[in-house]
Amino acid sequence: MSGVSVEVGCALGGALLAGIWLIIFWKLSLHGRFPAADLSLKVGGSLLAATYVLELLVLMAGSQEIPRTLLKIGRQGLAFFLTFKGLVWLKKLYKVWENTISEAGVDFLTGVANRKVLSETLDRLCKSKRTSDAPFSVVLVDLDGFKRINDTYGHPAGDSFLRMMANIMKEELRDGDLLARYGGDEFAIIVNQATAQEAAVLVRRLKDRIAKAAWPFPRIGLSCGIAEFPSDGNSSAALLRIADTRMYADKHQPQEITIN
Repeated sequence: MSGVSVEVGCALGGALLAGIWLIIFWKLSLHGRFPAADLSLKVGGSLLAATYVLELLVLMAGSQEIPRTLLKIGRQGLAFFLTFKGLVWLKKLYKVWENTISEAGVDFLTGVANRKVLSETLDRLCKSKRTSDAPFSVVLVDLDGFKRINDTYGHPAGDSFLRMMANIMKEELRDGDLLARYGGDEFAIIVNQATAQEAAVLVRRLKDRIAKAAWPFPRIGLSCGIAEFPSDGNSSAALLRIADTRMYADKHQPQEITIN
């Protein structure tokens, strides 16, 4: 008798939990918190809850083994189906979150500013500084050897390394400077109220910091290019173009750093 009571309790608990999650899921989708689920996911979830209710009724009617076995088999099939459909839904959710964070001006992977914020900030600085010609500098940073990290250790390790690099660069910046992910393994830094010479000091600090860091990767280096407003250009496009050209020139003389 006690065994039946336990089974009744398990079936009742399963039905209650499935029902609660269905209600929460429905309300979050209704209020736009999560992407809407397709009909098959809703129906599958409802059927899963129904199998617990039916099992509870069978147990209360006399604990018949064959109907209960069929219900358990059906529940297993529904569980596999819902897992597959749930993964598809989670992929949609990931995309929604990524777009939401991107619209807020943050790079989803590293947490620094994204390219949109970089472009808007550069345009604003160029317009506001033209009357005074007060200098500021743009630094483009490219990670040498990053492809080897992805190829050897996998993309999750590469993503982790990009986050570590972003944190190191943020620690070296002053208040008023801006760090943004420019794309892929490239970052951009706006060094406010600084000449190219002063920005070069920051670049040296970054390279020294990387040389002393205990990376789990064998060889990492930086290529950097600096452009100064207004001597190198008075528009964001001109500054980025010159910084990019100088960054690739720096690649011809890479300073790879061997980490013990």
